[in-house]
Amino acid sequence: MKQLIFSLLFILAGIGGYAQAGDEEKLVRACLEEYMSGDGNRMEKAFHPSANMKYIDAKTGEFKDVPIAEFIARAKANTSKMERKIEIVSVSIEGNAANGKIKIETEKVILYDYMNMLKINGE
Repeated sequence: MKQLIFSLLFILAGIGGYAQAGDEEKLVRACLEEYMSGDGNRMEKAFHPSANMKYIDAKTGEFKDVPIAEFIARAKANTSKMERKIEIVSVSIEGNAANGKIKIETEKVILYDYMNMLKINGE
């Protein structure tokens, strides 16, 4: 009987861990969706104020390291939205860190965006 109770408790503890992992993934995906929206007001919710956007400029090939406030200001000012298909390819979560891989496809180019995230103060 003790073995059965221990086994059930072990299984229930494992299910709780899976539920928590599922909740964490939903939160990470929600954060990525805010970024992927392209709407500056929504994008702001996805970033800590100290964040920087690091990327290679598709037109010039230059490395860019842009403060997030500047990046979001450009998104807010952009009135001509480009047709694009955007999707979350994968999500990886370890402790308080997560990584999301996003595929952005336009008429001219396919880009992959890797977003590194940290859970800060429960968010």
